[in-house]
Amino acid sequence: MSIDWTSTRLAAVDDAYDRDRASNGDSRFGAYLLARLDGLREGFAFESAGEFALAVWQIATSPVMSPGYVRLCPDVDCVTTWWADDNSCTLHFDVHVRLPRTDLAAARPLLRGWKDWQLAPRDPDGSLYRARWEPEHAGNALLTTTVVHLAVTDAWDLPAPTGVARLAADAKQTVAAVATAINHQAGPAVAALRGEGPC
Repeated sequence: MSIDWTSTRLAAVDDAYDRDRASNGDSRFGAYLLARLDGLREGFAFESAGEFALAVWQIATSPVMSPGYVRLCPDVDCVTTWWADDNSCTLHFDVHVRLPRTDLAAARPLLRGWKDWQLAPRDPDGSLYRARWEPEHAGNALLTTTVVHLAVTDAWDLPAPTGVARLAADAKQTVAAVATAINHQAGPAVAALRGEGPC
């Protein structure tokens, strides 16, 4: 799948690749889920929509699946999940995004000569999105990363798991809902940080 990345699209489900590369003829992601079924049961993944989302997101993304069922924008390093330690028991998704240090006004005069994230060449297919890559040449580099911290709320509309019989279908629906929420909530913030749109 050739994903059309935009300034606000940070995560996308890749169903076509999942079907085309499935060893079981159905779903590569589904096979990964079944291989980890005992771990999902032991980890209480079927207890709530939040527990299920945390568990299946970790399977759907790299490094468990490589490439992942969920693809991340090239300059999103990862999306991590965790539960709050306080009494709120809130599930969180943290989006780790490369941010050029030149966008940080205080860093400009202090780091002259240091390398920064390099802007990738334009895609010949016409996509306007340009990823940020590590610099190619040796030398000092300061590669800053921003973490966009998202707390899961009812607005995320995470579906509840229905059991093992519909494991793959439920998991696909859940990670698609998470990817949509990440794009809608973190996407505009990342675009605004880069000066590519309002927050």
